Amino acid sequence: MNGFTISRIVQAGGSSRCRAAPCSNIAIGAFGAARPGAATRLNTIFYSRRPSKLDHKAWPTHFQVARAVVHWRFAHTPPECFQAIRMAVLAAMAALLASGLFAAGAPPQPIKLRGATATSTAAPFSAGRAIDGVITEESRWSSATTTQPVALELDLGGEFTLAGLHVFNGFDPASSLRDLTVQFWRDGAWQEIPSARIVGNRATALRIAFDDTVVVRTTRLRLSITATNDGPSIVKEILVWPATGGTMPPLVAPGTEVAPDSAIPRIYLNQSGFNQGKPKRFTAPTLPDGTPFEVSAASGGAALFTGTITGQIGDFTAFEPADPADAREYVVVAGPHTSVPFRIGMWWLERVTYQNAINFMIDSRHHVGNWRAVCRGSFGWRDDHHFGWELHTLVPQFLSNPSAYARMPRQISYEPPVDPQLWGALAPYREDIPDLVKLIHWGADVIVTQRLTHEHLKAQLAYFLYAWPWLKNHLPEQNYAVVREFAFGVWSEKKCDREYPYDESPEHDLLALKTKVGTTKGCYPPGFSIEPNLLLFEVARRERRSDAGRYFEAAHRQAAWIVANLDWNDPLTTKGQRMSEWITLTALTHFLRDYPDRAPAGLGAKIDAWAQVVVRRSANLWDFRKLDDGDAWTPTGAQRTMWNEPGNVVGLPAALLAAQPFVRDGATRARLAQLPARTSTISSAAIPPAATSPTMRRARSRGSSTAGMVFTKAALASSSRRAL
Repeated sequence: MNGFTISRIVQAGGSSRCRAAPCSNIAIGAFGAARPGAATRLNTIFYSRRPSKLDHKAWPTHFQVARAVVHWRFAHTPPECFQAIRMAVLAAMAALLASGLFAAGAPPQPIKLRGATATSTAAPFSAGRAIDGVITEESRWSSATTTQPVALELDLGGEFTLAGLHVFNGFDPASSLRDLTVQFWRDGAWQEIPSARIVGNRATALRIAFDDTVVVRTTRLRLSITATNDGPSIVKEILVWPATGGTMPPLVAPGTEVAPDSAIPRIYLNQSGFNQGKPKRFTAPTLPDGTPFEVSAASGGAALFTGTITGQIGDFTAFEPADPADAREYVVVAGPHTSVPFRIGMWWLERVTYQNAINFMIDSRHHVGNWRAVCRGSFGWRDDHHFGWELHTLVPQFLSNPSAYARMPRQISYEPPVDPQLWGALAPYREDIPDLVKLIHWGADVIVTQRLTHEHLKAQLAYFLYAWPWLKNHLPEQNYAVVREFAFGVWSEKKCDREYPYDESPEHDLLALKTKVGTTKGCYPPGFSIEPNLLLFEVARRERRSDAGRYFEAAHRQAAWIVANLDWNDPLTTKGQRMSEWITLTALTHFLRDYPDRAPAGLGAKIDAWAQVVVRRSANLWDFRKLDDGDAWTPTGAQRTMWNEPGNVVGLPAALLAAQPFVRDGATRARLAQLPARTSTISSAAIPPAATSPTMRRARSRGSSTAGMVFTKAALASSSRRAL
C-alpha cells in the first residue's frame, strides 16, 4: 500500500538515461526507478554544494523499494523499453520451460466461446471474428468510426471463474484501443473489474489479469471501449482464460518467436547503483564459473577492478572510487557482455531516492494530489485502504534525515477541504515547512477528521505523537492536542467505524492480544500492534499519564506470544505476509534493542531463528528467498493472484538489517548485510527516542551503535554515525 510504497520508490533507476537493456532488468526482478532518469547527479537530492552527512542513520524498513513502484515505473517507461522487458520475460519463460523447472502437464487452454455481439460494427468485420481463433488484421472485429463508446460482449457458453484476458487489438500502436474496461455479468447487472481498467494504452496486445478485488465468476463478459488512439475500435482476437488450470499464460500470439539468445541480458545488477562501503554484486546466470570480469567507466578506459565469476555471481565489493565525490557511471564487462550503467557513491542510494519517494506520495493523495476523484476503499491516498502504513513510513523517513528534507524544494500548498468531513481537523501549517512534514500532517489530518477507528489507522497516530518533539517546530500546537485526544480516546475501542475491504481484524482494541496470523494479502501481519504500543508508551510517559504502563504491557504480551507461537518455517508468517513482514521483524528488534532488560524471554533467539531461515532459503543463484525449503518460490494464497511477490521482496531488506545486530553467528550477520544489496535496499535507520528517556541518556553515555530499521533510542545518540 502507499506507506510501504515509499519504501519501494526509494530504489530509483540507476542511470541518467533510459535504455532498453536497463529496463529489461525489471523483468528478472531488479525493480527500478519510480521516475526513469531522475537518478542523475550526486547533488540532485541533497541541494548542497558538497555531500552532506546524514543527520541520522537512514531507515530501510520504511524506506524500501514497493508494490506500486512497478506500476509507476511502467507508466513512465518509454515505449522502446517495453519491448526489451517483454522479450526478456519471454526468454526467461522459455528457459525455465526448457530446463524442466515447471512440472510437466497439459498447458492451460482458453475457453471456447459461444458467441460475440457488438454495439457497433463496420461490415464485413463482425463481432464473431474477434473470437474465431485467428489473430490477423483480416479476421477482426471493427466498429464504425465514432467518438461514442462501443462495447463488445462475449457469451462464455456456461458459467466460469475467470483469470483474465488476452486482447489483440488495433493495426499498430497508432490505432490501438486507448481506454477500456472489462465488466462481467452478475446479479442482473454489469460489474466492473478493478484490475481491468486500462487508460492511455498504446500496445496492440494486452494481458489483462483479474485481481482478487472481486471473484469473476460469470457467463458473460463485456469489453467497454471509451477511446481509441486513431479511428474505429479494432479487436483481432480475444482469449478468455479460466482460473482453473494454473496461472494465466504469458501473452504470446501464435507465431510469435521467443527472443533470440543474443537478446537475453547476461549481467544483472542493481541498476540504481551502490553505496560506498557496502556489498556490490551481480548475477551472471548464463556465464560459466571462472569467467573474468572487470569494472570500468561507462565512458570507456582501462579496467578499474577485475575479478572472476564464482557460482555465477560476480563480487566487486572491494571496488571503491578513489574520489568519494566521483559522479561517473560504471559498467561491468564479462567477455563480450556489458551491464547497464550504474554509480557508486557516498549515500548514493539515498541521493537517488529521497525525492522520488516524496514525489510519489505528493502525487498520490486524494483530492489535493494528481488524483482528485474518489478511489473506493481509500482515505488519504489512492489505494491505501486501512493497511497503507503511511505514517508508519513517513514519520521515520523524516526523522532519519530531517535536514535533507528541509533542503528539498517545496511543492505542496495547503488546500482547504471542499468537504469538511474529509480533512481539516488539524490547523493548517506554514508554507515554508518541508513537504515531508506536510505529508505527515495530511496523513494524521485525514484520520482524525474522518474519525477512522480501524486498529491499523488509529495505530498510525502513535507515530505522529511520538515524533512531536521533532515536528513541533513545523506544525501548530493544536495539531498535537487534537491527535493526542483522538488517539488516546479510541485506542482500546473494539468497534470499528465502518467496513473495510480486505479487513481481517476480529476486533480493534490495540491493547488486546492478537493471536491471528493474517492471510497472504498481508493486511494483518503478526505483531502489528507492538510498535504502536511501544511508541504510545513513550508518549504516555512524556505526558506523565498514569496509564502509561498498559501500553508497554500490551506490547510485551504480544511479543511474548510471537516468541511462543510463531513458526518461522511456516511461510505464511513471513514471505506469505506479502508486503508486511517488515512490521513483524522491526517491531521485535525495536523491543529488544530499546528494552533489553524487560523484553520477553527468548526474544533474541527468536530473531536469530528467523535469520537462519531466511539465509537458508536465500541460498540460490538469485540471492532470492524462496517460499520454503523445497522447490516453491512464491506464495499463491487462497486465490491465484494473492502472492503479489514484489511487495515482499522489497520489504525484506528492512527486516534483514533490523535483525542483523541480534544474530550470534558472524557469517550469518555478514550474509544478512549482503542480501539487501541484491534485493534493492538502501541504508539502515532508526527513529529518535523521546528526549526524556532514561534509555536515551544511557545510550549517549555508552555510545551505542545500531543497524536495521528499528525504533531505537541508542540509534540517534550520535547523528554522525555512518548508516549501513
